[in-house]
Amino acid sequence: MSGFRSDIKEGTMPSRWWSAAVVGLIAATLPAPAGAQTSDIVFGAWSWRSRDPGSRPAGLGGAYVAVADSIRAAAVNPAGLALIPKAELAAGTADLWAGIGYSLRRAATPATPAGPVTPLGPVAGRPTQPAVPAVPCAPARQTRPWAVALFAEQAVTQDNQVDVVRGPARSESGRLSSRAEEAGLSLARGLTPWLDLGVTVTWSHVRLEGESAVSNLAGDELSRIIIGGDANKARAIVGALATFGPASDPTAFRIGAAYHRDLLGWSVERTEIDRVAGLANGPRTIDIEEPPVLAAGAALRLSDNWLFSGEVDYIRYDQVTRTLARNTDAATASAFRLRNQLEPRLGIELTRPSPTGGYFKLRAGIRRETAGRLGYEGTDLALRQAFAQPPDAFRAGAGASLLGEFYENGFRFDVDISQVVVERLTSVRAAGRRRISFAFTVRM
Repeated sequence: MSGFRSDIKEGTMPSRWWSAAVVGLIAATLPAPAGAQTSDIVFGAWSWRSRDPGSRPAGLGGAYVAVADSIRAAAVNPAGLALIPKAELAAGTADLWAGIGYSLRRAATPATPAGPVTPLGPVAGRPTQPAVPAVPCAPARQTRPWAVALFAEQAVTQDNQVDVVRGPARSESGRLSSRAEEAGLSLARGLTPWLDLGVTVTWSHVRLEGESAVSNLAGDELSRIIIGGDANKARAIVGALATFGPASDPTAFRIGAAYHRDLLGWSVERTEIDRVAGLANGPRTIDIEEPPVLAAGAALRLSDNWLFSGEVDYIRYDQVTRTLARNTDAATASAFRLRNQLEPRLGIELTRPSPTGGYFKLRAGIRRETAGRLGYEGTDLALRQAFAQPPDAFRAGAGASLLGEFYENGFRFDVDISQVVVERLTSVRAAGRRRISFAFTVRM
């Protein structure tokens, strides 16, 4: 479905390698220690929502788990890496990412009947619609060989500021900022001609700095809370991709699923200082962890030209409130709410020959984007101000690609934009600003 040739040839690997991969997939799904933030106001505007992978997936409204046909699949559904023909290099501006994927084995090309003639020359054995100009489409399905990928990414930066009234003549202001980098290793393999499996393990480093201070009307500081540290964590993504339909039309219908979960959470330090009494409490360790995400979707190619994609993400926000109780106490955590949420996503893409040679893609999509923020339902007025839960939003996306092929190689240039489409400004602030991304991909 990528618009590139996918001349993957059937190959075999020792069975013990596949057994080891299966063991790795099972281990990645085992329960992991959970963590959460504290009830300090600096976490009031902190969002736990999952981020867009950027570039072409963003233009499809994030409905990419069943498309998964490029190196970006490593961060969405690693099973799609098995579709890489030989080698792929890509880089993009969405969070400044870059990746490389490589198919570890390739057999001889089986003989195929002559196919239609495209602006790039004759194409052997490609299925196309009658009387419709040929558009790149993969050859007949085969069991995919092993594929490996490496990627690195500068993740989303959060910078939150909160100001609340603590009582008569007292106020509290706080700020929390974080910046993270991520690197990942992925492995994928075709189990059968119609089923591919994959796993990604990522290593993330975060630098978090935050503090809040309670002051009186004269501006005298009464107390201060400091939260910060450099921390590392590991996260696993396990994915599957099933393709249905006749072997001569391998991209007609796909179903994809992926499960994202932290294996190790971030740990930072919290220190509380009482200026009046001259006492300090801490530092003590608190844990921060992203919620697990289960994504499932389908992609339907009605012809060489039209692709429809849909996806639903189930986000386990309850992990945040469960572990908030562990970091504080059950009584404190009972007043906070962050319910599990569903995020439906829809995308459509048109591929046509370009007047200048090669091909172009036009796409659009929309998704429901949850705020992913804790809400407070207790009696503390300051916490009510800090942990006000904003409504969800809808984010629309659109994009275009220019792609071409030459012999066994191909390239694609993507430009995509996504924008929150809502009426209430609180939703815009909660869901984020307009995002524009560019990406360039080369296949060999």
